[in-house]
Amino acid sequence: MTLDQHLHLILEEVREQYNLNSLLLADHHGLAVSHAGEIAHAGMSAIAPELIRVGEHAKRLGEYKSITCVALVLDDSHLMVIKDIQVGGEPFVLVMDTATVPKGMLKLLADLSDRLADAMALNR
Repeated sequence: MTLDQHLHLILEEVREQYNLNSLLLADHHGLAVSHAGEIAHAGMSAIAPELIRVGEHAKRLGEYKSITCVALVLDDSHLMVIKDIQVGGEPFVLVMDTATVPKGMLKLLADLSDRLADAMALNR
């Protein structure tokens, strides 16, 4: 199985398990690496890094230690949840398009980040 197939399989499993519209892994420039589900708008991945920067700025202004994720409410009951992750020291962004926040969001994000990191480490 290629890395692309492995990443897609992981994203598709999580998408189905949590009933997400789509799930996207992008690099820190906003370029799509892998996705599952139908990406409603091509600009999703390009928006994500900018929203992470806004979240980081808000964290500094509010003097918080960290941000878990950034959420953006869009038309038609779409909630875009964006999380920055590190894989092998490289920055990536996870983007979820969902109608509601999945139960156990923090665990979902942590587990998914770990699974993606493991898949990428295996392919080095």
